[in-house]
Amino acid sequence: MTADIEKEKEVLKLKKSRLEAKERLLKLKERKKRTRLLIEIGGLAVKSGIAHLNTNTLMGAFLEIQEKSSDETTVKKWTQKGAEAFEKDKQENGVPLIVTFEEEPERAIKSKIRGLGLKWNRFRKEWQGYGVSSDLEKILKGTNYKIEALDPRGNE
Repeated sequence: MTADIEKEKEVLKLKKSRLEAKERLLKLKERKKRTRLLIEIGGLAVKSGIAHLNTNTLMGAFLEIQEKSSDETTVKKWTQKGAEAFEKDKQENGVPLIVTFEEEPERAIKSKIRGLGLKWNRFRKEWQGYGVSSDLEKILKGTNYKIEALDPRGNE
């Protein structure tokens, strides 16, 4: 009888251990998600040109945003203005691009790609950076390439 109780205790210990491991994993995922959100908010502060403001000023502005966020008209206006700003940035700076080749391009082509601001990723064997696809297509004419444009905001 005591052997059965000891066996049951061991089973329960294992279950408890698995649950604790799951809990740690969930906490880690939550922390990563929160960190990602905070980084994005900071990036938006920099992109919008307000990162130079002191923390009291930023906090006041955020509180005002929170107060006005219940007004649908205001939120729609903010959404439109933000979309326009992202579109303007995309037109001026391009989007994240990945360029791959079936065979290594000539040195002159590589130099032109670098000139557009892309960098070679030796681990992934591809060119990466921000740019405008049409600019790249002009200099890559006559080569066998593939350009993949990524959405910088993760909206696939």
